Amino acid sequence: MDEEDPVVQEIPVYLSQALSEHLYIYQYPVRPANRDWKDIKVINASIKPKNQLVRMEIGLDTYSEKYCPSKGEQIALNTDGPQESKYIKDKEKERSQYFRNGIMDKIVYESSSPCLETKHYAVAILQDKELHCTPIKGICQLRPSYSYFDKQDKRKIDKSKAENSDDEEKESEPQQVTVKFSRAETDVAKKAREKSYESISQKIANEPWYDAFWRKLDDDHADLERLKLFSSTTSDGSALTLGATEYINTLVPSLTDEAEMPPVKKTSLQDQIKEILLNAKLMTFNELRSLVRNDEGSFVSESALLAALGGVACCVRGLWTARSQQMYTRPAPAPPRLMCAARDHVLYLFTQHSYVDRRKIAAAVRLPAQEVLEILRSVAKLNPQTGWELLLPPDSAFEAKYPEVIQRQNLYWEACQRQFNEMLIGENLPKRQRKKSQRDSISSDSMLSPRPRNYSVSEDDDRKRKIKMASGSKRTRNMSSSSAQDAT
Repeated sequence: MDEEDPVVQEIPVYLSQALSEHLYIYQYPVRPANRDWKDIKVINASIKPKNQLVRMEIGLDTYSEKYCPSKGEQIALNTDGPQESKYIKDKEKERSQYFRNGIMDKIVYESSSPCLETKHYAVAILQDKELHCTPIKGICQLRPSYSYFDKQDKRKIDKSKAENSDDEEKESEPQQVTVKFSRAETDVAKKAREKSYESISQKIANEPWYDAFWRKLDDDHADLERLKLFSSTTSDGSALTLGATEYINTLVPSLTDEAEMPPVKKTSLQDQIKEILLNAKLMTFNELRSLVRNDEGSFVSESALLAALGGVACCVRGLWTARSQQMYTRPAPAPPRLMCAARDHVLYLFTQHSYVDRRKIAAAVRLPAQEVLEILRSVAKLNPQTGWELLLPPDSAFEAKYPEVIQRQNLYWEACQRQFNEMLIGENLPKRQRKKSQRDSISSDSMLSPRPRNYSVSEDDDRKRKIKMASGSKRTRNMSSSSAQDAT
């Protein structure tokens, strides 16, 4: 025990079950906390036990200075209509009225369930250095209900419909009737319909309200009910009267019938090895053999374990770890292919050296520092004096006992390293550049400049003849015009 945090006091805890099926917590979210319920007058209280709903009618002080009688009468008039005579009353109509006294003299609180699962909640009372806890059945949050506004709207709609029917009295015209046939409902559709909001609301509305008695805080009956919150078993201060084995059997009962036992999924040997190595990161052969079981639940042989290890694990200096392809399967900032190649390169370096340098590895694999650190931490730990070393010391006994396994693993690491080097060489090769064409291209000036037009001999003669004819006709027109002027 920590000396700086000593135990100040020990308080026994008792569990009472007397009111566990009838205890509810009432919450009033919109009511001020400084207002108590001593002077509150509850006119009526009703409950719906199946849906755990509560309805309370709280009386208002209509003679208070803060109450406006004219406004209260107006609200009652809009809700229930004009009041009838005091001497002639209709019982059915009086029962349907929201405000029976012709004035708003009450406010209604209706509850809702904020929490459906209340098995982990309890009410506790601390008295005489003893804590008594009682589980609760439900939690109800009560808020003011303004359903009389809905009644006002309905009354206005009915009144407008009645006025329209009086103004327009016409014979009823024949209307088209559509007949629908419902198809057979499946079990899935029925369950979905029962869970719908409309179905649940209909069930709540169909459950009738049951009248309940309201007891004041200082009532004798209320005091008797509060006494049930205290546990009657307080003899030895402990409710654990069972032994350790009986207590465990009570919490987790054993299944005696084999038919009731769920079928156990058999895990293959390679799946067991894969799961163990992914969690342990690095293990020796003997540690791994002590954790793996066959189908009968017994230890596997060394030959069977070695055969299974060849497909899902790799060996580094006698230690076994999961293959890189099994560790990096999900998308990450760095591609999984590069992460696997970088981890294989790190494991290859550990087969050649006892210590590695993180900066040299980062320069070789060309990955961000965070990814390189993650790879190293998966198989190694930092030694401040020498560098990064394997999490466990090399298993020399396994290397001496199974030299052929070590030889196969060395060949595997050499192949991985060659693949890593080829990948780096492929990235370092310069890209092939496209050579510039040496052919002479036609310049834009020669393409845009017009070629000189060459006329043939016949075309030249025709052109000259047309020019002469045009000039001759021009002279003829000039001569005719001058002679006409002389004649005038």
